[in-house]
Amino acid sequence: MQGRILRDAWQEKIKKKSFTMEAIIIAVIFYSCSGILDAVMDTLKDHFSVSVFSGLNQQYWNPAMSWKNKYVNGDPAQGHVKFDFLGLKLPFPDALSDAWHTAKILREGFNILAILSMFYVSSNFTWVTLGVTFLSLSIFRNVCFNIFYDKILRK
Repeated sequence: MQGRILRDAWQEKIKKKSFTMEAIIIAVIFYSCSGILDAVMDTLKDHFSVSVFSGLNQQYWNPAMSWKNKYVNGDPAQGHVKFDFLGLKLPFPDALSDAWHTAKILREGFNILAILSMFYVSSNFTWVTLGVTFLSLSIFRNVCFNIFYDKILRK
């Protein structure tokens, strides 16, 4: 009887550990996506002409041109592009106006998802474990950024 209770308790611990590892893996995936999108943003801004994006629609992908997309007729003096929603004239979201801003909003979304997924399991962690996990995620994210920024996104 006592052996069965110990076995059941052990199996429950294994299940919890497995769930925690799954949450960590999900956080790593989210934060890696953030790093990739950061690499996209910097590549567009700093190396557009020698990037994998240079052959795509210039008006959306080339920051030298696309920054004007959020303005009426591309002219900042005319104000932001607006759309009509239930009779209200609302500004068109910058996040959808060009590739750089779209990558930025997606990057921030992945950052938030990574953080939230870690908080979800943080009750099982000590502060030291949380600190080590945070540093590990940061290093992993920056490695992903550098691989994409320095190698994959350049021709």
